[in-house]
Amino acid sequence: MTRLLSAELFKLRTTRTFYGIVGIGVGLVLIIAVLASALGTHRASDEVMRNLMGLANLAQAFAMVLGVLAITTEFRHGTITPTLLTVPGRTRLLMAKLGASLLTGLLIGLLATGLVALIVSVISNARGYDDGSTSSEVVKMVIGGTLASGLFGAFGLGLGALVRNQVGAIIGGLVYLVVLEPLTTLIPTVGDWIQKYGLGGAATALSATGGADQDVLGQVPAGRKR
Repeated sequence: MTRLLSAELFKLRTTRTFYGIVGIGVGLVLIIAVLASALGTHRASDEVMRNLMGLANLAQAFAMVLGVLAITTEFRHGTITPTLLTVPGRTRLLMAKLGASLLTGLLIGLLATGLVALIVSVISNARGYDDGSTSSEVVKMVIGGTLASGLFGAFGLGLGALVRNQVGAIIGGLVYLVVLEPLTTLIPTVGDWIQKYGLGGAATALSATGGADQDVLGQVPAGRKR
């Protein structure tokens, strides 16, 4: 199983697509964090760290895309046949791909949340304003955001295994996360349930980036929900 996992990780990290998605995802988050920290006017009550760590959750969508690619690329290019001939046990193969997608998501999440926390802390100290968070809160946000990103990678793998069509799986997943789920939160009663138990709500709770006005799960229950 260890060899299978290593092989799947090797497949991911030896493609330009992998580095492109990781670079764009983490880079986009960091650019926003630098600009918002350096150019904005902030007070402690603004919860600058929490708000910008919430933006770091954008990396979760990129983790999902990589999870989708981990399986759909095999179907798109026809390499699934030699892969299955090498590893006849489909369960073992899917578990290896799941592990690789999870680890890749964790990597993206750690890079995004860790670097955002560092950037906000350094810039806030340099400019002389309070970022509004304690060290323990920042640690919780980094750990939670990293785990949420890893779970999105696993979710992407599952979505890709079910849909198989690469474009359909990626577009469908992104449309749900960016459009459909946010829209359903506007529906009375149903919206409250979606905000609390939907993918976005659970991710917000797990990453501990939700505001006081948001009705979300606790951090640990959110992790179990995911």
